Amino acid sequence: MEPPQRLYIHLPEKYEGFQKLGEWDHGIVITDLNPLVTLGELHNYFEKFGTITECVFRIDDSSGWPKGVGFVRYSSSEEAKAAEEAGPHCLGGFPLWINKVVTPKMSVQNRSDSQLNTPPCQSLRKDLCVN
Repeated sequence: MEPPQRLYIHLPEKYEGFQKLGEWDHGIVITDLNPLVTLGELHNYFEKFGTITECVFRIDDSSGWPKGVGFVRYSSSEEAKAAEEAGPHCLGGFPLWINKVVTPKMSVQNRSDSQLNTPPCQSLRKDLCVN
């Protein structure tokens, strides 16, 4: 059986009270990434906003090229908010679209190695993530 995929939720500020119902990880989804940008460049660009606990981008299985979608998880909500609000962002000559997201926390024993390194693949908005 395939392990469950994480759900990434863009939650407007007026619904922040919803976060009191559980434990959440906070981060940003980045779209329109230049396919030549490396994971190190992505990490270096966004680490100025806070402590990064995860930094990944989606790779196309057939071509091996990045799909232009990345995810950066921060250690706090304030850091993710700072990264979202600091825009406009530009990396590798491409303007980036940034959305702050939350995702339910997963305990370490419930995460597989592939989930620790897998970028977002589910979204309530289909235009944010590409499978």
